[in-house]
Amino acid sequence: MRRALSVSLVLAALTFVAGCGSDSTSSGPKATTGVTTTTASSSPTTTVAVQKEVLGTEVDPPGASGRTLTLIRYTIAPGAKLAPHIHPGVQMASIQSGSLTYTVLSGVATVQRSPVGTGPVESVTGPATITLGTGDTVIEKGDMVHFGANDTGAPVVILATLLTEDGHDLAEPVTTTTVPTTTTG
Repeated sequence: MRRALSVSLVLAALTFVAGCGSDSTSSGPKATTGVTTTTASSSPTTTVAVQKEVLGTEVDPPGASGRTLTLIRYTIAPGAKLAPHIHPGVQMASIQSGSLTYTVLSGVATVQRSPVGTGPVESVTGPATITLGTGDTVIEKGDMVHFGANDTGAPVVILATLLTEDGHDLAEPVTTTTVPTTTTG
C-alpha cells in the first residue's frame, strides 16, 4: 500500500511541467528536472527535484515600477541539487523546514540565522558553502551566483519573496566552472 501510494505521488508530481523560475506569472505547483533515486528493493524511479508554487504576484507594485513582486514556495526533494543561477533583482528566502546545503559561487549573500531578529547576521562571500536550517533567512541580490542542494532524506521547504525586473524569469541559469572552496556551518 505504502509503495503504491509513493508511486502514485511520484507520477502525480511528474505531471507538472516547468523550470525553476521559468514562469514568473502563473500560479500553482510547477516542477523542474527530475532526480533518479534507487532503493534496495526497487528499480530506479524519477522524482521531482524542485516543486514551486507561486502564491501571489504583483506587477509594478507601489514604489517599484518596472518590477514584479512574487511570493513563492519551493519544495526541494531529497538528493536534489539546483543548477547555478541568479535572480534578476532580489530574493529573500526563509527555510520553513529541512536543511539546505547552500553554495555562493560569486557575490555576497546575507544570512540571518534563526531566530530572525535576534540570531546572528552573516555575509557569505563566494566561493563558499554553508548549511541553512529551519528558520534561517537568506537575501540574494542581482548577479550573485548561487545554488542549493538537499543532501538529506527529507524535503526542504522554502518560502521566498522576489522583487525582479519585469519580463524576466524569477531565476536565470548561469554557466560557471567555479568550485566552492570554503565550507562553514
